[in-house]
Amino acid sequence: MDISIERILDHMNNDHGDVLPLYVRHFCKREDVKEAKLIDVNEEGMTLLVNGNERVQIKFTKKTDFKGIHLEMIKMAKIARKALNVPAPEHYKDKGHQEEEKMKMEISDFIGNFKSVIIGTVSEEGEPNASYAPFFKYHGDSYLYINETEVYFENFKKNGKASLLFIQDEGQAMVPSMRQRVTYNVEIQFLEKNDYYNEILDEFQKNDFSIQMTRNVPVFHLVRAKLISGKYVKGPRQAFDITKDRRVVEVMLGASENS
Repeated sequence: MDISIERILDHMNNDHGDVLPLYVRHFCKREDVKEAKLIDVNEEGMTLLVNGNERVQIKFTKKTDFKGIHLEMIKMAKIARKALNVPAPEHYKDKGHQEEEKMKMEISDFIGNFKSVIIGTVSEEGEPNASYAPFFKYHGDSYLYINETEVYFENFKKNGKASLLFIQDEGQAMVPSMRQRVTYNVEIQFLEKNDYYNEILDEFQKNDFSIQMTRNVPVFHLVRAKLISGKYVKGPRQAFDITKDRRVVEVMLGASENS
């Protein structure tokens, strides 16, 4: 999938998921919408997966280029909220909201450059383990391609928790101690091997040809990593907490209680 499209899907599904059902309710005149997920966009409109099984297309108010899609979706969100009398979240009114939105996109773009990720897990006995796995984003969700020979596999099965580390290459950093990085606490979800599972792998293997050779081997599995909370370290004295409700909050490093 085109990286510019995936960027939009990731941002809308993870940061503005509350408005997606409103698009369907207002522009399709429906009241049966329990959930909606953005799965595709183009210059003419958006495609959403409604209630987990129905694909619905909604046309934009005007044809636009990819640079204008985000603004068009913001405009349509305002239209839907006003018509349905659903107010925007209070923090949208905050002075720093636009900067926070830019930071969310920056984090998403940073992660989007990775094709593998470092994984940290802990066993039931408290033994730590570190490894890595191929990483892929699709329709705004994060996926790992794992195999049963790794220690993390049993840890995933038993507690379903992990920490993911996305870290700048040493060769790209000014000095090794100041590498840009994002860490996420995640919940691991094993997936049923159905048509959608195969659709994801079809896309995944475009970035990693070895998946084509191993996808039918029983010890290999595709799992979803649900991002819960984390931290973004942009540089020296620049760190941000990523909260469970997807807020990005600057960490005041070195601040004292009396400052």
